[in-house]
Amino acid sequence: MTRSSILAVALALVVIPSISVEAQAPTTPRRPIPGPVVPPAFYQTATGNETRSPTGAPGAAYWQSYSSYDITAELDPETGVVTGKASILYQNRASIPMRLVFMNLYQNLHRAGSVRNEPQEITGGVTLERLVVDSVELSLVDVQSSTGYSVNATELWIRPERPLAAGAVLEIEVEWSVTLPQSGAGRMGYSDREVYLVAYWFPKMAVFDDLRGWDVEPYRAGAEFYEGYADYSVDLTVPAGWTVMATGDLANPDEVLSEQTRDRLAVAATSDEKVVVVSRTDRRDGLATTAGVGGKLTYHFDAQNVRDFTWTASNVQLWYATSAVVADRDGDGSEDRVMIHSFWRDDRAPLWTDQVLYGKHSIEHHSRFTGYPYPWPHMTSVEGGDIIEGGMEFPMLTLIGDYNGLGAADLYNVTAHELAHMWIPMIVGTNERRYAWMDEGTATFMENQARPEYWPGTSPDSVEQWNYLQTVRSDREQQLMRHADFYEPGPGYGTASYAKPATLLVTLRNLLGEEVFMEGYRSFISEWAMKHPSPWDLFATFERAAGVDLDWFWNSWYFETWSLDHAVGEVFTDGDETVIEIVDRGFVPMPVHVRVRTTRAGLVERDIPVTEWLAGKTMVEIRLPSSMGTVTRVDIDPEKLLPDVNRRNNGWRETSN
Repeated sequence: MTRSSILAVALALVVIPSISVEAQAPTTPRRPIPGPVVPPAFYQTATGNETRSPTGAPGAAYWQSYSSYDITAELDPETGVVTGKASILYQNRASIPMRLVFMNLYQNLHRAGSVRNEPQEITGGVTLERLVVDSVELSLVDVQSSTGYSVNATELWIRPERPLAAGAVLEIEVEWSVTLPQSGAGRMGYSDREVYLVAYWFPKMAVFDDLRGWDVEPYRAGAEFYEGYADYSVDLTVPAGWTVMATGDLANPDEVLSEQTRDRLAVAATSDEKVVVVSRTDRRDGLATTAGVGGKLTYHFDAQNVRDFTWTASNVQLWYATSAVVADRDGDGSEDRVMIHSFWRDDRAPLWTDQVLYGKHSIEHHSRFTGYPYPWPHMTSVEGGDIIEGGMEFPMLTLIGDYNGLGAADLYNVTAHELAHMWIPMIVGTNERRYAWMDEGTATFMENQARPEYWPGTSPDSVEQWNYLQTVRSDREQQLMRHADFYEPGPGYGTASYAKPATLLVTLRNLLGEEVFMEGYRSFISEWAMKHPSPWDLFATFERAAGVDLDWFWNSWYFETWSLDHAVGEVFTDGDETVIEIVDRGFVPMPVHVRVRTTRAGLVERDIPVTEWLAGKTMVEIRLPSSMGTVTRVDIDPEKLLPDVNRRNNGWRETSN
């Protein structure tokens, strides 16, 4: 999800004290020495079982359970009611039997009495009409019953007649209905009954992984999701004239789209320019779709190995399309094309006229930058004025606000951010609830690498660093390694999930160098594609690429809220040498790059390794021989690569003495 509606508001609450940071900083702090990163017991068990490896790659015995869904559903746009039936095959790939099986009913966020972190529209949530497991129809029971199912807020647990054996498949049939909220936690819903973004709308298997087993907990509206991979075959019925786009391939375009629409899509499939697939006139004249049967259309979509299935429907939105060029994915030696779609209302969101081109550039950039070409047939952006302010990501789909009153660059930025989420968490299936920084921070980082390419002259990495440091200076920072539902009000969540982790990836790149950093970054994405990594896998992957222990870096930045504050202390003459004191006033140990200007030797570069601070020192001397002449200027980190909380003490000038 975009930080525009989270971080901007949170940072507006930050009050910067009038007293300078330098005045607050102690001159001789006690030096904490970061200890080793000790993974939790469940992770150590996983490495012992070889489902994870000490190198950060998936272990030789890695596994994950898998599902397949066959869904038929119908939307009544007049009421916002979706009715559906699903046949689900759930394969237990763990080595143990399952006595209980868990599903998520996310729409129960809108059920009276459900636990949540913020007020939500009450719609009644999910109505379960029928639940059949292995051909046995189950009843709603209490937790003490031997067979049946029970609902606790957004959690559905099922106790089959017999435990699900290791390697066995559970067959679930479920019928349900749900009244969609107008804006479900600012992530899905409808606008004027003419635009629908239907997300987390069906009963869905929870994740059972090699770390915690069943990782199921209430959806409280704040934290996002942790989803398992699955195959989908979905029939979606809407009134004639309504276009639908969804996760996956549209398998029956001839039955639902007009010949004109199909022809224009064929042009867009090989074009680098935007193509008007459906115009306002086409909508008015009924030229977008076929007539359907009985006044209805049924769209069929197939998707394989994706985290979720989401769809959008409208009878008014314009439909623009183009295609993105990505590296060869099918092994034929030629570049491939990805369809890029944009659904929007020109009377509600005029800024969206070029949004489809922003999507094209984002997919092309992110594919190159990650070294992992976008793997799916299309990427679709949906304008959701009234539903959302920022953006929200789903496999192959994103919902974005109208961005009225803002500039084209703002719409590009949110597009680049949401489409970065296609890599994390859609391809690399992180746990967004427990470690929001893994997907949001990485998406922010990727967004910031794309922006200067499309808008030359911008420096988003520097802006991100400033955003992070503003929170530090206000003494309102909170840890990265915190569950996303449990941050205190204010900038804590936004900074810890977006600005700081994005800044830390830039910091790590500057620390390791471009080649080593990109090796670790790309290895993590390729090795964990369509799998479920943890933070400890990420840490180990970068250490493997670097060939060094980076526990001091992870502990200081990710587990603590320590800050970095290097300073120039005294500069004085000692015999035939000039002594420059470099003082560490913060708690984060980091290498120091120092640039000294002298009257005879010109510019002199010196580096202080992190080992000096890890030895417990708080001050290190740089000594220059008098033959270099008089020292006239000293600068710490002159290129401003590191997130130093107080740059006022990073320099010294001869005239200041």
